[in-house]
Amino acid sequence: MYTLFFRTVITYIILISAMRLMGKRQLGELELSEFVITMLLSELASIPIADNTIPFTFSVIPIAILISLEVIVSFISIKSRKAKKIIGGNPSIIINKGKICKEEMKKVRISLDELLSQLRLKDISDINDVQYAILEENGQVSVIPKVYAKNATLGDLNIKSDEKGIIHTLVADGEISDFNLKLTGHSREWLFKQIKKHNCKLKDVFLFSIDDAENINFIKNGDV
Repeated sequence: MYTLFFRTVITYIILISAMRLMGKRQLGELELSEFVITMLLSELASIPIADNTIPFTFSVIPIAILISLEVIVSFISIKSRKAKKIIGGNPSIIINKGKICKEEMKKVRISLDELLSQLRLKDISDINDVQYAILEENGQVSVIPKVYAKNATLGDLNIKSDEKGIIHTLVADGEISDFNLKLTGHSREWLFKQIKKHNCKLKDVFLFSIDDAENINFIKNGDV
């Protein structure tokens, strides 16, 4: 009885520590690798509690290995955009500038009913009010409504405004996103010309982003 009690308490402490190392996220916000690790941890933690004949180390050691792997993978993902793409994939744009991307919906296996359900959860009843709908790496759908459909009441005041759309990150911490470059219709040559205008080198760029209205946000490493 005492053995079971102490095993349960120690397992609980280990799991709490492990989840703290993985970061503060809700279950629905976990990326694929994090979700797999979480499922494995729950299985491994239950083994020594359910069966006293199994050595406690048979659970602790695999948990420690999995957490170490998750920390290493997270570190690699932060340092390498290519690695992050392989591990977590890219966001999928389901609605692009007000147009439904049927091929992308087929690719990510999301039906129209599911899309409409996600939009309703974002308080959007009319799909025509959506400028962008993006399926993120964690499975959540981000929605950018059109200007007239936003809560700013510009439509009610009959004030016209340009559609700025979504902000696309072209360079993050010195690394170029070819995915976003292609999405915005720009080339690397154009990007390097823009960086040169700011008297800066690629490695010194902290953030270079652009929206659909071609508004550029440029931040050097020395500015942050």
